[in-house]
Amino acid sequence: MTYQVLARKYRPPTFEGVVAQAHVTRTLQNAVRNGRVGSGYLFCGPRGTGKTTTARILAKALNCVNGPTPEPCGVCPACRDITGGNSLDVLEIDAASNTGVDDVRALRERINLTPAGGKKKIYIIDEVHRLSGAAFDALLKTLEEPPEHVVFIFATTEPTKVPETILSRTQRFDFKRVSALDLAQHLQHIAEQEGMAISESAVALLARRGDGSVRDALSLLDQVAAFAGETIGETDVVEALGLVDRQTLFDFTGAVAAQDAPAALRLANGIIEAGIDVEDFFAEALDHLRILMILLTDRESGDLLNLSAEEREAYLRQADSFRVGDVIRLMKMVGDGRRDLKDGLDERLVLQVAAVKMAAMEATVQFEEVLSHLRQNPPAASGTADLFGNPAKKKDPDRPPEPRGGVSAPPTPPIDPQRTLDLAAVRAGWEGFLAELRQRKAMLSSQLAMATLVEVKDNELAVVFGAGGTMPLQIVTRTENLHVITTALREHYRAPLRIKFSLDPRRQGPGPTEEKRGLDRAQIEKLIADSPRIRRLLDLVEGEVIGVRKVT
Repeated sequence: MTYQVLARKYRPPTFEGVVAQAHVTRTLQNAVRNGRVGSGYLFCGPRGTGKTTTARILAKALNCVNGPTPEPCGVCPACRDITGGNSLDVLEIDAASNTGVDDVRALRERINLTPAGGKKKIYIIDEVHRLSGAAFDALLKTLEEPPEHVVFIFATTEPTKVPETILSRTQRFDFKRVSALDLAQHLQHIAEQEGMAISESAVALLARRGDGSVRDALSLLDQVAAFAGETIGETDVVEALGLVDRQTLFDFTGAVAAQDAPAALRLANGIIEAGIDVEDFFAEALDHLRILMILLTDRESGDLLNLSAEEREAYLRQADSFRVGDVIRLMKMVGDGRRDLKDGLDERLVLQVAAVKMAAMEATVQFEEVLSHLRQNPPAASGTADLFGNPAKKKDPDRPPEPRGGVSAPPTPPIDPQRTLDLAAVRAGWEGFLAELRQRKAMLSSQLAMATLVEVKDNELAVVFGAGGTMPLQIVTRTENLHVITTALREHYRAPLRIKFSLDPRRQGPGPTEEKRGLDRAQIEKLIADSPRIRRLLDLVEGEVIGVRKVT
């Protein structure tokens, strides 16, 4: 008996069998059940997600001897002919090879012929976006007013290439990419039906390589089964498909985390010597880093990644060696390597350079950490001046050391929901509020100090930026920054305050009490020119000075 590949053998015979497309199948079932079947449908989505399969099931639902029915029997002559591709009433046309206007005209000539044995004559046109413009034009009138016995079903992976005139005459259904979890469950079920013993990690790897396509995943399972037989492990999948071993990925990112450039370079050379395609390695490395990034962002999201318990623990252990910023920068380096490959550079060279660059990358440091370190350890020269040229403060040996990180702050007094403040009360505590905000986010405090508090009404503060305040206004009104400011404001004043910002270019002189603060641009530029330490700091953080104010 001729072997039938898994993708064909397990093609769903009914709507219920279509994987992860319930939003489509349920609508079609209800349309058939209620007699609301349209004359034209457009099925869109990635390859292997069930577009053509669903079109055939709809054809069976309409032409079944028990139909129209949302549950075709699959055993009547009409159903069997459609399943076998032998039905005279269901014509499947490949638009890639029938692109011309003459092909469409020939179709139009046959369209008035009544069904040979079924109730409907159904035209399934696959990859419909490949039709020429003239072919689409020839199809318009027929599609708009087809005979009652005709149903058109178009399928495409690129709906943006289908003319709007066609889209407006069809009902569009978007097939979504199948999740790795749904795909893994489907593969596990089929493996059991075939008598295969397949490990959880092997199924997870095949599901990820399937990339949302049921057909691709089943083809990969077929290939691995031919290699390994009835017992399949992760190693079998790696060897059969020529993939990068997961341990190699962990070793590589481990060398990067340890900044061990020689080890990273040796691993890169090993990949080349093993004959692994560098593009495939970069793709696997990018997915590996993606998983680390997700777990660093949310350690409880492991279930969404379709990882086995063992894999999840391994990823969580390695995630402790990175920050999110580190992983994002590494992903960019991998992306740069892939672009270099497309530009035709030598594979060995690209991989070796990427390995050394990634291992030599300095760990990400938050700007707030740099400022905190500089405040606590000013690089004073001979004890005479700090980073900004101010006289160095002498330490009092009798003064106890100030508390540093790790010491919990005193509890914040609760907010009184009934407390109401006026302008004078808010202004009296404004400097203290800015000082507290500086401890949370120094940049916001600096920007807010450039504005003027003009009014307090019903616990809403009206704060105005004057000339040159466009950029500070954009910064403080960002959602995340506005939340920080409002929280600090309420905790400082212990009242349910709100804040509203506006811009008045006519207003001069920043500051909550109308007093001028800071230096003008010429003075700032002179300060930078006269201070080598400020210039070194700006080079270090790749920043610029936007204002200067005295910090007490």
